[in-house]
Parts: sequence; structure tokens; C-alpha cells
Amino acid sequence: MARDWRLNQVDSSHMPPRPDHQCLPYLKALSDESRWNIVRTLVLLNEAITLGDLADRLGLSAYNASRHVRILHEAGIVTVERAGRFKWIGITPRFRLHLPAGTSSDTLDLGCCRFDFETKSPSSRRKKHL
Repeated sequence: MARDWRLNQVDSSHMPPRPDHQCLPYLKALSDESRWNIVRTLVLLNEAITLGDLADRLGLSAYNASRHVRILHEAGIVTVERAGRFKWIGITPRFRLHLPAGTSSDTLDLGCCRFDFETKSPSSRRKKHL
């Protein structure tokens, strides 16, 4: 007897509509630890820094820092401004709206979830064994 391997059609009329969260691009961009650390550094500095300085602070190669910044820029999290041969990286005003204004809090509230930039990621707190 031959089996029918076609997928069954799912009746989606009984399923609740999927919410269209504006935070999804942010979450995808922040899912990488290096990108998380880039944003964390920029939030805690509260000013733009050069791509080279950012790479040095985080121990990233210039190539990797540039690649991660490009992804964060495409997600609308960071700004990239060229000044001569330097690229200045900062937090976008739109993304900064998710940070409490006028406070010393470093909490990011996307509506669907909250992040604390004061806390390092669990994997960066682990001791590295040789």
C-alpha cells in the first residue's frame, strides 16, 4: 500500500492571530552574544564610539565587529556614521526609546520582554577552562 506523504492542511480559523511584535527584529539581532555585548557596551557608555574602539573593548576582530554592527544597524538598533576613515557607532533614537529616560537604569523594555544591561550573559560569566 502506497503512503501519501503530503502534509495535511491545517485549519487556521480556530487559531488565534499571531501577534505582530515590533520587537522581533530586535530579538533576532540580540540573539548573538557578541551583538548583545556591543549593545550593552553602547548603552552603558551612553555615547557613540568608533568601530575600532568597540572591537578593541570587546576583543573582536575588525571584521567580526563590522559584521555584527551591520546586523544591528539593519535591525534599527545602532547608527553608523562615517567621519573620514572612521565609523562612529551609537544607539538609534528609536531604540533608545525602549530605555528608561532620565534614570540610571540600564533596563531595555521591548514590551514583550525586558533585559538588564547591567547583568552579563550567563555564558560570559562562566570560567573558561584551558
